[in-house]
Amino acid sequence: MTVLEGPEYQGARDRIKGNPVISMMAAGIAAVPLAQIAHEDGTPRFEFMQQGSRAFDDAQARNAGNPGYQPYPAGAPRHLGLVAEAVLAWRADIRAAVAPLVAPAGTSPESAEVTRIIERLRTGESPVAIARETGAISEPGPLQAGTERPASAGGTAASPAGTEHSSPPAPGE
Repeated sequence: MTVLEGPEYQGARDRIKGNPVISMMAAGIAAVPLAQIAHEDGTPRFEFMQQGSRAFDDAQARNAGNPGYQPYPAGAPRHLGLVAEAVLAWRADIRAAVAPLVAPAGTSPESAEVTRIIERLRTGESPVAIARETGAISEPGPLQAGTERPASAGGTAASPAGTEHSSPPAPGE
């Protein structure tokens, strides 16, 4: 199905995508498989549109007196799918950011592997440990156990014999 969008609708979607409630909703569903919330063509499922709109309206109401919250402008164009589309767009951004950092090269952001990684990150696992395990990175980062710390970094530096000595203080310390 082809849907035509005017610039007014595109602007409304971009405006609502910047709402902090939308980003929080997207973070909450980042590990949900896309097939559960969207059709094959990427359009949101009706149930997801309804849930998203209700959740967004509830969050807007809870933030009514919050001076730091920017509500969706009254009278701005909005239809049932607008919230869900914005949440799906943010969700895609989150997964696209996660995939190259902790998944093997070439892994699709919508893969089951990325879903598992996001679930592991939510439990507090180290992203570096996950990336090493998946092969996204293969070498230890700087200052890992057994590596030498440059004296110019301040603090202590390991000598070749393994003894520690203090680095001279930086000027003005």
